[in-house]
Parts: sequence; structure tokens; C-alpha cells
Amino acid sequence: MNQSLYNAVFCVGEQRIDPFAAANVDFDKIIGDMRLGGYEITSLNVAEFIVLHQLDDMRKFKNAIMDESAGSDNRDSFCLEKYGLSFKDIDALEPTTDIEWDLKSGQVLIFLGHDVQYKEDAYMKLFGDTLQKFCQETGFIYTKLGEAL
Repeated sequence: MNQSLYNAVFCVGEQRIDPFAAANVDFDKIIGDMRLGGYEITSLNVAEFIVLHQLDDMRKFKNAIMDESAGSDNRDSFCLEKYGLSFKDIDALEPTTDIEWDLKSGQVLIFLGHDVQYKEDAYMKLFGDTLQKFCQETGFIYTKLGEAL
């Protein structure tokens, strides 16, 4: 681990801030997967790995909805009835590119990119519960248009 980077990101005065203090995740599995993939084990990479896995899971859920609606005569009606969003709105969501993350004051923040903040309502309708559960499990913070969830 790069100690100077760790100190710059996670130290405030004499206090050390642990971005994973509230995390209730399987770090053994995460570290094992990172080693298999050849990732350097740093706090920054661990945070990125956790976030990217969550975003990939969200993308898979969206794709499952797309596949599920394929057999429907009217995709829009099917998606509106089942998920509260039109097919077009669901199709426009791209979690792996729309959602960004950053480290600020020892906290991992997750947020929508500036260019896609107009999709906030659709993201909350489709992924709000998932994001809230993810944040509870990891201690990461999702900020919704400047407000923390």
C-alpha cells in the first residue's frame, strides 16, 4: 500500500479515518478476487473494486429487465407496469458509466455524473433500494443532487 497516499486521503490532523469502518462486506473474498485479477491491494483499489462490482450488478439487473421485456408485445407497457419506468427510460440507464465515485475526507462518495443528473429520478425508482442497501453494507455515501442518502 502506498502509505503517503493513504495518509493524504485518510488522515485528518492526528486522527486516521477508515473508509471501511462501517463496511459489512466479505473482505477476504474481495481481496482474493483482487489478487486473482492482479490488482494492487490499496485502500483506493479496494474501494474502486467494491463500487465497480456494485455497478456491474446494477447493469446486470437492467439487462435482465431488457431480456424479460423482450417477450412482451408492448415493452413500454410491461416496464411501466412492473417497474414504473418506460422501456426507453430503463434502456437509457448505464450504471457503469453514469455513476461515479470519489474519496472526500476519508469517505467514499457515490454520485451521478454531471451530464446525467437528469436521470436521478429514474435511477432512484429502479435502483434506489439497491443503492441504499449497498450504502448500508459498505458505509459508502450516495449523494443525490448534493444531499446524502
